[in-house]
Amino acid sequence: MKQEISTTSNERYKELFDSLVRVSQGLNKVSSLQEMAAFLQTETNILFRLTDVWIYIVDTKCPNLINHVTGVGPNADTMSSIVPCIDCNSDPIFKMMMGQRKIFYTEDLLTEPDANHDVTPELNLRTVVNYPLFVDAKALGVMAFGSFGEQIVTLSPLELNYFDIITEQTALTVSRMHFFDKSQQDHLTKLSNRYGLEKKLRKLRRNNRENDSKFCFIYLDLNNFKQINDNHGHLTGDYILAQFSLKLAKEFRSADIISRVGGDEFVLVFSTSDQCNEVEGFIERIQQNCCTIDYKGVCFQLTFAWGHVFAEGKNYSVSELFEIADQNMYQLKSAQVKIKQMTKSKIPKTMPKNQKADFA
Repeated sequence: MKQEISTTSNERYKELFDSLVRVSQGLNKVSSLQEMAAFLQTETNILFRLTDVWIYIVDTKCPNLINHVTGVGPNADTMSSIVPCIDCNSDPIFKMMMGQRKIFYTEDLLTEPDANHDVTPELNLRTVVNYPLFVDAKALGVMAFGSFGEQIVTLSPLELNYFDIITEQTALTVSRMHFFDKSQQDHLTKLSNRYGLEKKLRKLRRNNRENDSKFCFIYLDLNNFKQINDNHGHLTGDYILAQFSLKLAKEFRSADIISRVGGDEFVLVFSTSDQCNEVEGFIERIQQNCCTIDYKGVCFQLTFAWGHVFAEGKNYSVSELFEIADQNMYQLKSAQVKIKQMTKSKIPKTMPKNQKADFA
């Protein structure tokens, strides 16, 4: 049974573009390969009716082998049990993929001449999109999407291009979580990095009762930081990030965690009742004491958007904390925009000289 998406090309382009935006944002927030697979499975199932996602990682002791490390979907257990590893040298499809770094797509694997027909019928795997993961010419593994049973999915060149686009960022995410040294410290700011945040948050929860942990998770996102890099250079940007981080660390020595989780994104975590009730006060202190930075005679005044999560008795994952804080950040931004618009509407178009506008 073939599945084709019945939308116009413009509508389809918008759907794919919106998904790429979500993927770009979401991959920066996942904390495990399983979480990444689940996130991508949701997107590709909605977009293409590809029900399953699985990941194979290169065996460090035998680079020709790739091992199944995670899978999400109704056929995940079947895939992991029947194909726990693949020898790329003896499989023509994977040999081509890893050698030429090309995506492999087939509408129906059962009729694909290069498929392993000893295994494919047992899996009942039909449509497949496999793409190799490389970072700096180093092979990391393979990410795969598929449909099983009677479902065959036809993908257009535009839709296949979607997988081309997400390949690089997916590879970087796999590399970040599985291959790179998982130091807990951000090399530039000396704050905790994303991995350090996750580890310290787990420790914080262990120190409390698992289902009664209390903490406040504050997420900060510096505004328009790219303009500093573009107009003044990345060395200036790095200096400002380092100084902002230093000021944060000095200002909040009592914080349980201060972390840089992205280029211009930071997280603070507080766990006592008094601290959790002082969110607005923390934000004011950051605005007053951390956001003015001088460098080579230029005074930079930083601003930021922020959101927070007050977690008590709920075992949120790190990704859930980011998602809720991001939603709260968006709501706060929207409220501020409305206030500005209302205030602006109260300004008279003309005023007598020396008369001040009343914003009350």
